[in-house]
Amino acid sequence: MKEVNRLIKEKSPYLLQHAYNPVDWYPWGQEAFDDAKKNEKPIFLSIGYATCHWCHVMEKECFENKDLANLMNDTFINIKVDREELPEVDAIYMEFAQGMMTGSAGWPLNIILTPDLQPFFAATYLPPEGKHGLIGLKDLISKIKIMWSSEEREVVVEQAQKIVNMFENNLHVKGVDLPDKEHVEESAEFLFKMADPIYGGMKGSPKFPIGYQMNFMLRYYMTSKEARACFLVERTLDMMHRGGIYDHLGGGFCRYSVDEKWLIPHFEKMLYDNAMLSFAYLECWQVTDKPLYKQICVEILEYLIRVMKSPNGGFYSAEDADSEGKEGKFYTWTIEEFQNILGKDESASIIEYFGMSAKGNFLGRNVLHTPLNLEEFAKSKALSLKKLAIKINEQKQLLWTVRENREHPFKDDKILTSWNGLVIYTLVEASLALNKKHYLEYALDAATFIKNTLWIDGTLYRRFRDRDVRFSACLDDYAFMIRSCISLFEADLGVSWLMWAIEMTNILELNFKEADGAFYQTDGSDFNLILRKCQFSDGAEPSGNAIHTENLLRLYQLTNESNFLEQAEDCFSAVKKYLDNYSPGYSYHTMNLNRFFDKKAATIVIALDETNSHENELKEQIYKNYIPHKAVIWKHKNEKDLLRVIPYLKDLIPLDEKTTLYICFEGVCLNPLNELPKMMEAIHKL
Repeated sequence: MKEVNRLIKEKSPYLLQHAYNPVDWYPWGQEAFDDAKKNEKPIFLSIGYATCHWCHVMEKECFENKDLANLMNDTFINIKVDREELPEVDAIYMEFAQGMMTGSAGWPLNIILTPDLQPFFAATYLPPEGKHGLIGLKDLISKIKIMWSSEEREVVVEQAQKIVNMFENNLHVKGVDLPDKEHVEESAEFLFKMADPIYGGMKGSPKFPIGYQMNFMLRYYMTSKEARACFLVERTLDMMHRGGIYDHLGGGFCRYSVDEKWLIPHFEKMLYDNAMLSFAYLECWQVTDKPLYKQICVEILEYLIRVMKSPNGGFYSAEDADSEGKEGKFYTWTIEEFQNILGKDESASIIEYFGMSAKGNFLGRNVLHTPLNLEEFAKSKALSLKKLAIKINEQKQLLWTVRENREHPFKDDKILTSWNGLVIYTLVEASLALNKKHYLEYALDAATFIKNTLWIDGTLYRRFRDRDVRFSACLDDYAFMIRSCISLFEADLGVSWLMWAIEMTNILELNFKEADGAFYQTDGSDFNLILRKCQFSDGAEPSGNAIHTENLLRLYQLTNESNFLEQAEDCFSAVKKYLDNYSPGYSYHTMNLNRFFDKKAATIVIALDETNSHENELKEQIYKNYIPHKAVIWKHKNEKDLLRVIPYLKDLIPLDEKTTLYICFEGVCLNPLNELPKMMEAIHKL
């Protein structure tokens, strides 16, 4: 029987993957910190996540190697961290790594620390022996061991302290002046210059699909009528869908492509990516009314519901890139496999449609992609588009059925509050825009699970897995859930969701916010974190400060409570320094700024009569149109809790006992309307 290390007691799939390593791993915690000080050893901190391909490679090459493990155990206290469980730890040491390394930092992230948790060396993937200019882990251990037992140790410890002091001194959490409206246009112009006009997205490779940048561009297009913004969004979303980064059989996007054409993906699929990308496609459909964007939005959401939804209602985190020990094996095909399933003659068109070849485009196999979209392909072959679409869809279904019998990639089945907040939000918005009520049911199930399971005695927690709830929530967890709760309220699912959103917002103000400044990532209660970080820049996900600024603007729009607006302005003042220097790295903040300066941002109040007449027609009109800066309140009769939360609603009543529409701007309402044609017209004009 294999020996196990301390990680066997953990719940993280990533940590459990390393539980049988001969490396004497510790989880992040007091035992490891105490042993490092007691034994006067440096710490080898290794950070990754369960679906990280290069994390798997390094484990196989290094951490399963008994000789290397013995060297590590002799030299270090070895700590493993799942970055998705402890994003605050990852964020701190990633920032140090980016400052210490010459190349770009990523995962696996390997940091060597003093026993006081101060960093003095950083690297990503390390081979066992040096190669291709990379230092090998064996050589690194030898160098660290010699240094740590010499007089040089004192110099290194002193230098590590200076590094931490430098980062502390550069910590920025508040500003004085608000950004200008011009920052929105400047950010858009920067993105236009960086954009790839042929394949969409940003120039260069690897290429990451960034959904929230598309949302920013769509909002900029609606407020400025700048055609380049809409062109960039459509080009990006079109070319991403054509590429191999999209799963043409099962739906959903992979994490990124290694090339500029979106052709060859890194095959892992992340919940957060797909939640945000489905929302980008949804909004692009609302703006353009092009059926393809609606189709892709639905395909992504159906993938999430089919594959990533847990029986308890929450959504799992990710699917791995590897299966059967090979990257991409689950998703790739040979021509012979297509012919065996579909028949040699019948498969000819779809083989060409998916750009397949005998030699393949990835390790002798084919990543499916569509050099021409279906309409272009039908035209090039002089085929009926309708008949071709039916045939291709039937064949895709057959291929998907066969693929389902393959060994599936590993699924990281932990449930994270923040990422569930992202998918709940998208499900709510898609349900309303597409009139798909089951999406709203799934959103409600997930939100109810988070509230019933990860909200304990007035505190939100980050992770659920295998009946275990752990880790106090960070800013991102609170912010992303508040965002989804506001949408649940706007979808007419009850004032209790708005009340919970406000309760969590109050917690953030009390425990996370700098006075007159922005929000820290943590509440300051964990003294083992050497920095209390304040994050403004967007990454794979928007920053918690950016999302929560949006929350505060929405809450102000709904309630007219000035405290929410003042907190949002504090965040804007704090981020101004970064917007002045490089606004494209802060797209979500500039999107919020666009909302902040939008004088047409409407609060739509529908005071329903006793029979809720015209509710469905008004919902369809509000959500099929693209009104990105709206706030929506459905007021039913005798809702006492709603009036306690939003007192001004007491005066907004159904006139003549008929459903009445009130459209308000900054607390001032236009003349009320209660005739359906006039209400529909007024909404259409927003």
